[in-house]
Amino acid sequence: MKKIWLVIMLFSAMACMGMQGNSASRYPVQKISVTVNVPDSGWRVRILEVHRVNEELWVVSELYRLEGKSSQVVSSIEDLVEIPAPTLPVVHFIIGKTWGWSAKTDSNHYIRSRKEIADKLSKGECIYPKRD
Repeated sequence: MKKIWLVIMLFSAMACMGMQGNSASRYPVQKISVTVNVPDSGWRVRILEVHRVNEELWVVSELYRLEGKSSQVVSSIEDLVEIPAPTLPVVHFIIGKTWGWSAKTDSNHYIRSRKEIADKLSKGECIYPKRD
């Protein structure tokens, strides 16, 4: 799992490198968060990148599961970043969902890999790459 995460992080960081410049500083700082209902308490979500695509902010996040035992109860998890970004509607794309249900109020878009939206991301402006 750690190797997959490292590959995703490297690919995400490389996708944003050189595209940021000083453009992000012209935006006000705002909080961008992602929330996901998960089947047990062993799951986590991490915001990897934020892109301006047309007149929307596309937030790419990753779900991952911790090793070991966890409480078998539906849980709500969240990640939050505070970044300079334009005030636009936010669309969430989440990688890593393995279960077949969603809450009725869930407006997230679940994708298998970043490749599904890479073409559109590359035509937008990278606002935020996650760096760890």
